[in-house]
Amino acid sequence: MRNSAAVLTLGLLLALAALAIFALSRSSDYDRSPLGNKGLELWLQAKGISVLRSDPHVARAPSEISLRIIPLSIGHAEAAASRSGDETDDADPENLSEEASRYALPTLVILPKWRGSVATEGVADKSGLVEFGDISDELDKIGFSDFGFARSKTAFEEAQPHLQSGQPIRIALYQAQTFERSSLPSGCRELMGMSLGALLVHCENHNQVYLLSDPDLLNNHGLALADNASFAVSLVRLLRRGAATRPVYLDTAGEPLDSEKPADEGRSYERSSSDLKRFFAYPLSVIWGILVLVSATCFWRGAYRFGPPLREASANLELSKTAAIEATARLLRLSGNDGRMTGQFVLHLLSDKAQLLFGPGAGNEAGIDRLFKRLARHDQAAARALHSSAQALIDRGDAMTRADLHRNLETFRKLLRSIELGAR
Repeated sequence: MRNSAAVLTLGLLLALAALAIFALSRSSDYDRSPLGNKGLELWLQAKGISVLRSDPHVARAPSEISLRIIPLSIGHAEAAASRSGDETDDADPENLSEEASRYALPTLVILPKWRGSVATEGVADKSGLVEFGDISDELDKIGFSDFGFARSKTAFEEAQPHLQSGQPIRIALYQAQTFERSSLPSGCRELMGMSLGALLVHCENHNQVYLLSDPDLLNNHGLALADNASFAVSLVRLLRRGAATRPVYLDTAGEPLDSEKPADEGRSYERSSSDLKRFFAYPLSVIWGILVLVSATCFWRGAYRFGPPLREASANLELSKTAAIEATARLLRLSGNDGRMTGQFVLHLLSDKAQLLFGPGAGNEAGIDRLFKRLARHDQAAARALHSSAQALIDRGDAMTRADLHRNLETFRKLLRSIELGAR
């Protein structure tokens, strides 16, 4: 029962540790998948463009950033709708275009193209493409409607769009997704496209918002194709306009911006001794409690099983004598004054000595006789006494009284210890 409790506690601790690791890593799994935007962040930083990532605990001010990039995803609205009260109203996707106009903040909205299963399975094919109707629904939520879409019938589509005069960039897209030029609403114009249709669209009634039809131009998968990485840098620099000193805001959460820059966002935070209390607040307090419980269980189990640590003996001689006496007493207790068991013990001990001197095959009667002959060459009297004592215990041990048995066994032990067996 005690073993079960200890194993159960240890298993619970391991489960909590695995859950914590999973919770910390799952948020970055999608960002590093083929559909994520971690590559865009690192690539822009390598080109000297600062990047800020969305943080649910920090509200960004428009004055801090030069360009806001928002990748739309299917199901974002359902997640927002599950919130309650004012929080849902503040997170209304339609606020994206309103905020862009209110703060004169260039905003690049990237349309969805792939289902979430592509990120988890790592396989992109036609079955993983989002339906056009779902894309239209997402656009309706941010105030854009009546757009038509087209997809390439070939696997890969290449083009050389001009973002700036004299700077054509070769791009490549798998299952390219574009706006149909014939379906563009009045007031919307194409800024960049390919033979299939328009890729980048800007509308006058949302003069700060730019729509990018194909996310593969900026996601981890697409940046590795053709010169898509160069196109991404050129596109960001074009949309930033004159605010090249402020960072780009990669907003994957869609949280509303703050009209004023917060007075303190942690940059001027000074640590104090009171911060130590945070390490013992919930849920860390549960983890610390489990660690203390497991440690106490391990220490208790070790003390219960092995007992308290032994004190160092004052002398090795005393320790050896005590061990010898205890071993002899244990033998007699186990034998129950059975001389036959004592005789077997003597016979086995002589057999072990013979094998030690003459090899593994010398543990028989001939080997024991050879042992006594060897001892006789060194000390005939001691060898004769040892042989007599051993023979008496082997042949007549079962007939001896307890006192005689103990006396002969002690004599045999002393004689055996006093004789130098030597090397083979």
